[in-house]
Amino acid sequence: MTFTILFVGSGNVGRSVLAADLVVRELHRIWPRSADEVVALSAGVDAIDGMPLPPNLETVARRRGLDLGDHRATAMSRALAERADLVLTMTRKQRAQIVLQYPALRPRTFAFLEFLALLANATEVRRRQPIGRGERLEARLRLVVTAAAGRQRALPAPADERQWDLFDPYAYSLDIYETVAATIEGAAHALVADVAVLTGTRGSSSASRTA
Repeated sequence: MTFTILFVGSGNVGRSVLAADLVVRELHRIWPRSADEVVALSAGVDAIDGMPLPPNLETVARRRGLDLGDHRATAMSRALAERADLVLTMTRKQRAQIVLQYPALRPRTFAFLEFLALLANATEVRRRQPIGRGERLEARLRLVVTAAAGRQRALPAPADERQWDLFDPYAYSLDIYETVAATIEGAAHALVADVAVLTGTRGSSSASRTA
């Protein structure tokens, strides 16, 4: 079996594309055979199928060793919804839109930065009792999603809910793209680091986040 992560943005020509590739790279860094068990896809709630990436996105991707030149936008669809084991949206508004349109996805749909906060919270609780140790990576990830969802009531919402939104740099300057890309890159690293801690692959959150 494989575990499918679906990253959802607006036009699927920016944040969601970069997030998918950076998370895949981080997974491969800790689990070299992760490609056999994890599939990362991306889509957009307002995407126009076939739309190419803007040059600024390609530039910040290349700076991070990624070649996204062949990517073309994909609109969110029921087929993608049915395939997804975890949906990570770029904003909380997009999360609300997804769960309204596809109610079955509610237990496994989160804003990307919200999911990161939930993982960090779950890591503090489960550090001494890892989940899924010895299981295949795809099985561990299913347990991680359940653990994160279980922390939603325990995690207070930020004073400003926009804190869990990733700014959309589309049509902005290269400097803005770079700022957003750096945030996504850090979030991808932290997400996979916390997964490693939760599943007993790494011993401490601080060590994993700085690896």
